[in-house]
Amino acid sequence: MLNLYKITPFKYDMKEIMSHYNIDESVASTVIASVVAKGSRISISSARSYVHGQQKAGLYSKEVSDEICDLLGRYTKYR
Repeated sequence: MLNLYKITPFKYDMKEIMSHYNIDESVASTVIASVVAKGSRISISSARSYVHGQQKAGLYSKEVSDEICDLLGRYTKYR
């Protein structure tokens, strides 16, 4: 699950990734919200699947997808 105690730094880091690769703001906010929702409510693997699915749909490149998945790994809480 996504560590909700660090949700603000997670969102900040996601926004930094999106702005670094010049992703459209509307796409970025949708992806960030969906990743947070899936990562905190369902599972990290579900959030990663969503990220890869959006990459395959052409919203962003593989580099963006890889960076987001790495970020998810850093903010994962293991029980």
